[in-house]
Amino acid sequence: MLWALFFAGLSKKRMFKNIPYGTVRLTDSLYIDKQPIRVVDYLEFLSDIRRSYTPKFHDSIQKLPIFGLSRDEVYHMYDSLPMDSAFYNKMLTRTMQTVGNDKYVYSIDYHLTSSKYYNYPIVNVNFKQIHEFCKWRTDKVKLAYAVKCRNLRQRKKYPINFEYRILTHKEWEKAMGTFIYDIDKLSTVKSDMAIKNLSKPYIKEKKRKFYYDSNNAAEFLDKNIITLGFNWIEQVGLGDVSYMHFEKPTDWVTFRCICEIKEDTVNVVPISEAPIAKAEPIVKPGYKTKKKKDKKIKGVKTESVKRKRRKF
Repeated sequence: MLWALFFAGLSKKRMFKNIPYGTVRLTDSLYIDKQPIRVVDYLEFLSDIRRSYTPKFHDSIQKLPIFGLSRDEVYHMYDSLPMDSAFYNKMLTRTMQTVGNDKYVYSIDYHLTSSKYYNYPIVNVNFKQIHEFCKWRTDKVKLAYAVKCRNLRQRKKYPINFEYRILTHKEWEKAMGTFIYDIDKLSTVKSDMAIKNLSKPYIKEKKRKFYYDSNNAAEFLDKNIITLGFNWIEQVGLGDVSYMHFEKPTDWVTFRCICEIKEDTVNVVPISEAPIAKAEPIVKPGYKTKKKKDKKIKGVKTESVKRKRRKF
């Protein structure tokens, strides 16, 4: 996917040339992923951890300049930090698998070990892994902007303060209403809240702006909520999304991100754009400045005329 090369966006009250790659506009400050995070996207996250992306790396990024950063400096950061094996193992998705003699082993999810699942939605993720993925994605985009932009003027063309995170319940409701015609809905109402949607790849279609198929994997929202299906009543043209509280990772729940563009935290105006202040005249000691004569305006008596009249 190469997040770092294609991201651009929109900040509050300011339009930018491009929107965040892989997203569609939800509001002026919110951009939602067109489809859930794929296995190949998550593998890119794991690959970056193997290259030394760690929580310490995240802290270091916050101290870097927001523009004028060279690629060599970024490579040096990766080389200067060791791989965090414990962090990498925590980010691996796992599932129960059957081995010989009908034994079950809690092992690395098979979706990560075969290329045929690259375009499937990532499943078996927990909320900690989702949080770290969103944090990593934010960091990678910040680095891309810092390398891409040579000065503040260029940097101002991209969002300065932004964050990728999981969706809220209200944001998902808005997405369902905004992209209702792009959603693959269920034709009948499902009464079973514990329905297990089968994970399968999304097939790209030119006319679709947003991908959510009711019979594909369910999706995590914040506060341990998952969104499940989209029941559709054809007669009245109404849809209904089901929700349930769910915390454990499973092979039928995935997630997608939303990019929130926040208020700029850098408000420095380039020197070339700063207004030039008029310099005050320098008065040397003992030097008398000439008094300005009153400007004569027809029908209006000036102060000099009034003073002459007072003498008589």
